[in-house]
Amino acid sequence: MSRTLFPRHPRSAAGQSGVTLIELMVGMLIGLLAVLVISQVLLVSEGQKRTTTAGADAQVNGSLSLYAIQRDIQTAGYGLMSSPAIIGCPINAQFNGAAPAGFAGTLAPVFITPQAARPAGSVGDSIRMLASSKDSYSVPTRVIPPGIAVNGQLVPVTASLGFAQGDLALVAADAVQPCWVFQVTAAPSSMAVPRADAPNGWNTAGTPTIAYGDGSVLVNLGALVDNRYEINNRVLQLSSFDINNPGTRITRDIQADIVNLRAFYGRDTSATADGIVDIYDTTTPGSNADWQRVSSVRLIVVSRSGQYEKEIVTAANPTLDVGSTPPTAGSAGCGASQCLTIDVGAGVAGDVEAKHYRYKIFETIVPLRNMMWSS
Repeated sequence: MSRTLFPRHPRSAAGQSGVTLIELMVGMLIGLLAVLVISQVLLVSEGQKRTTTAGADAQVNGSLSLYAIQRDIQTAGYGLMSSPAIIGCPINAQFNGAAPAGFAGTLAPVFITPQAARPAGSVGDSIRMLASSKDSYSVPTRVIPPGIAVNGQLVPVTASLGFAQGDLALVAADAVQPCWVFQVTAAPSSMAVPRADAPNGWNTAGTPTIAYGDGSVLVNLGALVDNRYEINNRVLQLSSFDINNPGTRITRDIQADIVNLRAFYGRDTSATADGIVDIYDTTTPGSNADWQRVSSVRLIVVSRSGQYEKEIVTAANPTLDVGSTPPTAGSAGCGASQCLTIDVGAGVAGDVEAKHYRYKIFETIVPLRNMMWSS
């Protein structure tokens, strides 16, 4: 049985299927559009993530800054305010034969320097706290007869509990006469604190220049806590006193992206001195009676997000509702309440760049416990 074999012929070119150039270009266009859409979605998502992350950083920076300052304010005046009659006395001190630059000039717990009184270009207020550094005892003790004479080498006291060699001490008669700082130069006895002349130290010969008699007060400063918070280049900085080099402060960065710091004394201005805060302002008390009416500090910290936004997200300086009573200096009416405008540089004549950042405001009122407990 035979078969007839038919030869196979290849298909003709016209019968083959494929993609034309136009179809290929359309496919590429659709792919490019898809990539563009996906890219935009990813960019928006990434932008939102960065905004959220930067906002969280601003939240952390602001809250930690507020906590650091608040903690110092709460301890302000420790060991110094237990004798109300000497609060506000002008402080005299000499180190290596001269008054140390920048040493505290008044015995008080807190000092607020408003921005207007700070060097040109400064941002925000400056706040400074004084306290004893002793972690054992820092109780003022009474000076007994014969008292301490001019250039006296020994301070007779009712008790020297808590004093130690190397401590700074402050002797004061009242809030008007100068109070004098010296260094304890040897281990105290039970009823006397020694002070010897030291040309290269705190006990310059001829000091103190006035005598302090029976009833004067000796205050134990320890190494003296003298902390000042202020903003430099959008960084909250802490500068501290150094007992061995009082003319140069030790400065540390606390938190970045802090753009404003506001502080106000909480003062009782009523005629009856009822202990209730009647106003928050930056007026520095000028007398012992005025200092004793300061019972709290209103503190405001403003942090900035680290994310620069393409659009303007802060069209104007933010405002903080501070309530209508007690009034806060510099606030203005906003509805039934009072609002304080916080300058972050986004005002009408401000920096355009500042309008492209987001800001968070933190506020608290800190009682001056050592002022209140002294009474």
